[in-house]
Amino acid sequence: MNQANLMKLGITAGILFAAYKFAPNATAKAMVLGVAGVVVAKNTPVLNQYVAI
Repeated sequence: MNQANLMKLGITAGILFAAYKFAPNATAKAMVLGVAGVVVAKNTPVLNQYVAI
C-alpha cells in the first residue's frame, strides 16, 4: 500500500467515523459499519479476492 492509497483510506475512514458519530439512529449506524467493513475488506490483501464489488 503506497502513500496515496493510505491517504484515500484515511479520508474514507474519517468520513465514515463522522457519519457513525452523528448518525440519528441505530439503523444508520449499522449501515455505516457495513460500508466500513466493505472498505476494509477491499483493502486487505487476504480478503480482497472474496469481495465481489
